[in-house]
Amino acid sequence: MDIDKLTLPQLVADLKQAAANCPKCEGTRETVFTARGRDNIVNCLECEPIHDALGHLEAAAKLLQGI
Repeated sequence: MDIDKLTLPQLVADLKQAAANCPKCEGTRETVFTARGRDNIVNCLECEPIHDALGHLEAAAKLLQGI
């Protein structure tokens, strides 16, 4: 990935692909049910930073679409 030449939509797509191709979890995200009845989505440690970045970038993309 050449970061200098990426657009925001392409960066989001590339990060989604990287998370889907995680060698450890192969893109699956585990749902863990808590005692309070809530379910938490748990990422593997390998791709958790990718999902964290995606959350921020997807929010930024939504903001830019509204402008």
